[in-house]
Amino acid sequence: MTSEPIDEAQLRVATQRAVDATATAYTEDASIDVEDTLRREMAQAGMALDDDRWVREVAHAVRSGHPVSFAEEGAAGPTGAPADEEPTSPGSLGGDNGGA
Repeated sequence: MTSEPIDEAQLRVATQRAVDATATAYTEDASIDVEDTLRREMAQAGMALDDDRWVREVAHAVRSGHPVSFAEEGAAGPTGAPADEEPTSPGSLGGDNGGA
């Protein structure tokens, strides 16, 4: 029996979808168990999680409202900006962008 090689890009997309679904669920109901929801979303995508630390870190980021991105380094993010763009760069939502 042969297994197909894991496509890293597909894995990133599936992971991102699971994290986004978890973040959306948390936004709609802050009483959910974020770690359990993340595990369930990952399992529905066919991915088993055995890294409790990773789950805790991602869940913490979701609960804190921090963006969680699995885009390849330098790849365009959802806004078209590079994923590694500094939050204080012109056009970003953070920092001093040259106001008066």
